[in-house]
This record gives sequence, C-alpha cells and structure tokens, in this order.
Amino acid sequence: MELANTLMDMENIYAWNEEYNTGVKFIDEQHQYFFNIISTLKENLSAGVCKESASRIFFSLAHYAEHYLIQEEIYFKDYHFPGIKEHKRLHKEFIRRVIQFQVDYEKDVAETCRTMLAYLEGWVDNHILKYDKEAVEYFREKGL
Repeated sequence: MELANTLMDMENIYAWNEEYNTGVKFIDEQHQYFFNIISTLKENLSAGVCKESASRIFFSLAHYAEHYLIQEEIYFKDYHFPGIKEHKRLHKEFIRRVIQFQVDYEKDVAETCRTMLAYLEGWVDNHILKYDKEAVEYFREKGL
C-alpha cells in the first residue's frame, strides 16, 4: 500500500497538464504520448502488474523513439537547429537505455520497472522540459 500511495503522490508531478503546451503541435503530441507512458507505468507498478504488462510499455517506448524522436530530428535538420548534434546524442542515449531496460527485464533483474520509471521521469525533467523547451523557442523564432 505504501508504494501505491507514493506513486499516487508522484502522479500529479508527471501528469500532462495544459501548462506544458508549447503551441508546436508535433512536440505537444509527443510530450502527451510520453506522459501517458509514464502514467501507464505508474498504474502498472501501483497495481503490481508491471511484470505482466511491461511488453506494452516497451512497445510504447519503441513507438515514441521511432516516430516522435525521429520526427523531431527531421524538423531540427530542416530548420537548421543549432543544437541538433547534442539533441541526437541524447536521443541515442535514450534508446540505448530503453534497450538495456528490456534486456534487464528479460533477465528478470529486480526493480527494472522502478528504475525505468525513475529514468523516464528524469527524461521529462532533463530533456523535455530543458532541451525540447529550447528547441520550441528556436522553432517559434523560425515561424513554426
């Protein structure tokens, strides 16, 4: 019960709300999708079913990487975003970590779901709210 209460308290911190809207449709869509992944993972942890439902989380993360991160990089290239090299490096590291979480999960490494949740929340703090925010400002200057 303690884990469930802790996850519920944290739910509001990493739940999508309107103040996260950037006004750039494709970025807002990818951020909402990512917040939904975090919400689902928290619900699964709270319900004690992470092990049974992890494949859906991995599928959602692969979809996020294949569709949204690549789309973001295409925009960066098309609009000559000056931070593209660092942004792509961060995206590659994200993909590497997700693959490692899947490997750990398949090996039944304890706490994989909790570790993954902490990493995904860190991605919100350190990437979405930092690097993506800088990109949005750049896109706005370019008229997107």
